[in-house]
Amino acid sequence: MKNTKTHAWELYELGRAYNNQLEPNQYSLVNTNIEFFHGNQWLHMPDTAAMRRLPKPVFNIIKRVASLFVASLTSSGASIYFEPLNQCGDDDEAAQAATAEVKNLLEKFKMEYRIREALFDGAQTGDYCAHFYWDPDAIPYGGSLSKAKGEIAMELVDGINVMFGNPADSNVERQPYILLLGRAPVEQLREEAQLWGGDWMDVDADSEFDGMAGQGGQVELSGDNTGKALYVYLYTKGENGTVHVTKATRSAVIFEDVDTGLSRYPIAWGNWEKQKNQYHGRALVTGIIPNQIFINTMFAMVMRHLQLMGFPKTVYNADLIGSWSNEIGQAIAVRGLQPGQSLSQAAINLQPADMSAQILTVIDRAVSYTKDCLGATDAQMGNVKPDNTSALMVLQSSAQVPLENTRAGLYEWLEDVGHILLDMMGTYYGLRPMVRERTMEEPIMENGTVQFAPDGTMALQTVTKRVVEQYDFSRFKDLWLRLRVDVGAASYFSEIAMTQTLDNLRANGTLDIIQYLERLPDRLIPRKDELVEELKKVQSQQQMPPAAKKYTPIQGALSQDKVLANEPGAIQAAFESLPRTAQRAIVKKGSMA
Repeated sequence: MKNTKTHAWELYELGRAYNNQLEPNQYSLVNTNIEFFHGNQWLHMPDTAAMRRLPKPVFNIIKRVASLFVASLTSSGASIYFEPLNQCGDDDEAAQAATAEVKNLLEKFKMEYRIREALFDGAQTGDYCAHFYWDPDAIPYGGSLSKAKGEIAMELVDGINVMFGNPADSNVERQPYILLLGRAPVEQLREEAQLWGGDWMDVDADSEFDGMAGQGGQVELSGDNTGKALYVYLYTKGENGTVHVTKATRSAVIFEDVDTGLSRYPIAWGNWEKQKNQYHGRALVTGIIPNQIFINTMFAMVMRHLQLMGFPKTVYNADLIGSWSNEIGQAIAVRGLQPGQSLSQAAINLQPADMSAQILTVIDRAVSYTKDCLGATDAQMGNVKPDNTSALMVLQSSAQVPLENTRAGLYEWLEDVGHILLDMMGTYYGLRPMVRERTMEEPIMENGTVQFAPDGTMALQTVTKRVVEQYDFSRFKDLWLRLRVDVGAASYFSEIAMTQTLDNLRANGTLDIIQYLERLPDRLIPRKDELVEELKKVQSQQQMPPAAKKYTPIQGALSQDKVLANEPGAIQAAFESLPRTAQRAIVKKGSMA
């Protein structure tokens, strides 16, 4: 086998050559300026003298549509659940533990934001990629729960910085090898190489950033004496089926052929829109960059025309008027005007030339057709009034159809994330504490006193609490769990429809007030849970039999129950319907007697 360092860089050169042959489908919407990546350079609009004189308006339709689609795809959070083949015994407990720990990891990764960031990358470049690695120096929960060390970490990688061994296949697990590129300070790479016992003195700075997407990798610090170096991760599958990794720069090897123990590549790869026979996807903005340039250019020409021709020009006779002033209220002296000569012969205003109305019509058509081709309808972009809710629901459902393929790709990407996390937990965690939520029953307390049900048993309530438990995660290596991803879509119109349906069910008596409130969206009623609990307490008190009701004790020799026991039956039967004042009078009179 070839030397790993040389072999890794040969593979890198092959991957870069393949990426350079791609169509110009790598775009950037940074600072609302549109530019695209082709080969190894970022191309812009032609910079001619005529273009420099034009205004620089930016009506970035692509950015608005991309932001709208990303927000629509991530309108609610993502959840990953594990289910066992056998729902009895330890397998079910392992599935619950895996679900709880993956939930903790997603919270640590700030996954909701990461999903938005990944999808925005996909909308611009066609690809989004998550790279997971083991950080052995991290201390879980700040060391407050145990002395365990090491955590799973995640980073998003630009799609152009990921090179597959078989670029005609987008399946990660079928790749013979995968390369990940990055640039880091030389000092950091030398420290890492020294830690692994590598050739740390051979790590030198370079100016090789042609293979990096974007211009951020080219930034150099003026006070950095050592500079930066391009590094490559080389992931391969060993003979035993586990993943091996090598990290190298152009001049040195950081670490070589390290067995990670993982059975899956720690790389989750996704495409905005898949393309046949290549692993790079097709971006949302692919093919409509000329439309965006045309719209901005036409607007710039309209603005330039208004600057030059949009205002009237004054022509005056310099023999009669020495100078002209446009100041408000300023007098203008006229000399040598002959008797009977009209003042209009001294100065006249030239009216501006009319601009063709077809220009603005074409611009509007270009904007409208571009949105239609992208699938961004007025109902989805919020440009209609929510008067007819049923019709809006139909329009919104139809508007979601163009995003179904992208949403399916997001589900697949999150499933890969779940499988990778399960593999890494089973490989690296071992026995360590885990924070999870447990549902348990507790007695109902009111003013420090335990409450009892009408039948005399202790009144209980179901609560959910976060607890810390010890768990052996190595069981996951020999366990197969079914993975399920829940990513819901919520919107303003769907909440309106939901609320109207609940109102109808409440009006016809199908739902009581508690069932109605429990199903309303949380943000519609502040402190909704407290209101529901208060109504449940009132309802439980009303359902108690009269003999079990508690009466407010009156200071005196006898209690209220004993006083009523001595009263005639008619008074006892009518006591509950009497006003409070009359009740107190009867109790007071009986107590004094």
